[in-house]
Amino acid sequence: MIKRYFENYFSRVKATKQVSKDGGINWLIPLLNSLLITVVVSFYLAQAVWFMLDIWQSAQTYEPWYMEYLWQFSSFSATIFMTIIVFTIQDKIIMFFIKLNSFTNNQIFKGISKIDMLLWRKYGKENMITNAIWKLQMKYMNRSNKEKQIITYALIACLGLLLLY
Repeated sequence: MIKRYFENYFSRVKATKQVSKDGGINWLIPLLNSLLITVVVSFYLAQAVWFMLDIWQSAQTYEPWYMEYLWQFSSFSATIFMTIIVFTIQDKIIMFFIKLNSFTNNQIFKGISKIDMLLWRKYGKENMITNAIWKLQMKYMNRSNKEKQIITYALIACLGLLLLY
């Protein structure tokens, strides 16, 4: 029964890969987003468990013999919550992020098209934003793999510093 559940579950996760491919979304982005959300939610739930244990312990007039064991068990609560989330609803979280990324891509495309149309009406030049994006992409693609890696790592470092700020 458990084996059948895991086979069915992993087939549902693999099905999300096909859905993302059909939607033109890179599957790794929603997967990593869903794993990050799972980690964050599990740590918040673990903090809630620790907070409730602290309130419960401080409200008692004496400390029961099992309180030490509860605190030791609660140190694994983040891992327990993460495991429960991953093996129950992770496929639904991945699907949510696939749909969110697809919606965001469509809205960005519509926004660029509208801005291009407004600029065409005002200045008479076609696809100013689209051509600028295309030129930037071509400059990036014409670089060597080592230069692309350096640019990627620099962008990741800048984002990391921004998040630390």
